[in-house]
Amino acid sequence: EVSTRIRFKADVKKKGKALIHGDLFGALMRVQEEKDIVIEEGKDSIGIKCGNFKADVAKGNLQDYPQIPDPPASSEKAVRIPAFHLSEMLGKTMFSASRDEVRYVLCSVYFELAKGAFTVVATDGKRLATTWQEAEMSKDMKVSAIVPAKTVNILPKVLSNCSEKEEVKIIIDDSGIFFVTENITMSSRLIDGTYPDYKNVIPKQVKIKAEADKEEILNATVRAASIYHSGISSQNSFVKYQVSKSKLNISAASQGFGESEEDIDVESTGGSINIAFNPGFMIDIFKHLNDKKVVMEFSDSLNAVVVKSKEDPNYVALVMPMRS
Repeated sequence: EVSTRIRFKADVKKKGKALIHGDLFGALMRVQEEKDIVIEEGKDSIGIKCGNFKADVAKGNLQDYPQIPDPPASSEKAVRIPAFHLSEMLGKTMFSASRDEVRYVLCSVYFELAKGAFTVVATDGKRLATTWQEAEMSKDMKVSAIVPAKTVNILPKVLSNCSEKEEVKIIIDDSGIFFVTENITMSSRLIDGTYPDYKNVIPKQVKIKAEADKEEILNATVRAASIYHSGISSQNSFVKYQVSKSKLNISAASQGFGESEEDIDVESTGGSINIAFNPGFMIDIFKHLNDKKVVMEFSDSLNAVVVKSKEDPNYVALVMPMRS
């Protein structure tokens, strides 16, 4: 499903290949001090030395290792963006993907290359998050890919090895998707299926708008939802947002446990509204934004709230309301 090839500088005394258990090797590397590591191949094992530490680890049969695909030498379905931008885009969106593996399309993240923009979308049907980044591409390019959740969860960790200005080349072709930097090549299969038309889900009409301090609304939502013993993300948990002229009242009530409410200051226009949400969905959005302020847009109590970033105009998240 996913393969990663990483190159790094080393003082190579003798060329060779060896197969070692990945989890075991990773565990050994994590506990080492920041010293040079010496790796030597023996007849039946791999020797690892670091300072006063040494280990001999059984090596596997290279014939058992699957073939790692190479990216196409040339492709028109490709785009380059800074690696840290890609990681940031995934961090702001992938939490909205479904956890239900039966809904394999919604468990994934949608990539789109079109009209000079690289767009990332994630949704589970009840919430959605999307952002886009300008990118150089041909005017007639229009290509999309449904990328497995496993891939997008691993990708930011892999890209953390990139320098601040390093770019990643994203290549989409019939065999899958490739992420290529100077020293990293990561490939993944794609999910077959049709992704929902995310553009039609985002409400076009805005009647009420409220701007709040992000930390205040995040913490107030967490405190209100704490009344639920079943957890803030339970399907039975909800918080009410009541927007008035300059206040947002956040409340919750749990049968047998009690109720809570809190007022925070907001700047609002358009009147008042009373609407309920799954608190976990709102908390996820606020946690993944680095902004000091967030903007919420409402049409009515039956349609989704749209959350926008003050610092990233390309970002949009939405959450469907609950019946309280």
